[in-house]
Amino acid sequence: MRRLIAFAGSAAMVGTVLTTPAAAAPADPLQALAAKLESAHGVHYETVQRTDDATFKIYGDLQFGWSRVKANRAIVEPVLAPSATMEERHEKISETIWVGDDVYHDDDAGGWKLNDDVTAAGLDDPVVHSLSVAEIGALVKSAKKKSAGTVLDGVSTTIYEGRYRSKIRVTDWKIWIGSDGLIRRVTSDTAKKDGKDRTVRDTYLTEWGKPVWIYAPDQRLVTSRS
Repeated sequence: MRRLIAFAGSAAMVGTVLTTPAAAAPADPLQALAAKLESAHGVHYETVQRTDDATFKIYGDLQFGWSRVKANRAIVEPVLAPSATMEERHEKISETIWVGDDVYHDDDAGGWKLNDDVTAAGLDDPVVHSLSVAEIGALVKSAKKKSAGTVLDGVSTTIYEGRYRSKIRVTDWKIWIGSDGLIRRVTSDTAKKDGKDRTVRDTYLTEWGKPVWIYAPDQRLVTSRS
């Protein structure tokens, strides 16, 4: 963190040094993220995801490796009508574990289904997925607008926002980066170019640097592979 120190003097007070407090410059997000990418540590996240048909709460922890997210354990809970019973709510909750390129989905019978996925573990968001230093650097660089944000998790933030276009989809995104350089919130609104198949996500990240250990399920409980 940089500190600004002002020196002042006068003929009557030779050698007197006066210091005036100054706001510290915001930390660099790439350096801040790199400093947190410590093995067996991670961050907690909570996402609300809305589609044309349903709303889901997705929450869990990301575990870091030495350069990026190594593993992710997520609970997916659909938002049901107030009339739904506790049993119905419990039945709809599912769990997914990413370890490296392997993705395990619970099979609703005490076991796991394994999918080999080419996408690395991370947030299920087209804006920020793997939470790597390179990815965040490219995202911040591509921002079209920058403005002051709210205080999140006790930290003042700056909002970066922009638009990402793929061959078939358009994504408007915002990312809140704290004065400590760490990401506090990510939102995205993505849809096909004709406006259909829309998905809106809102994610909060907290507890940066917390100890996290995520393991693949016992292979004896893996009931199917694809």
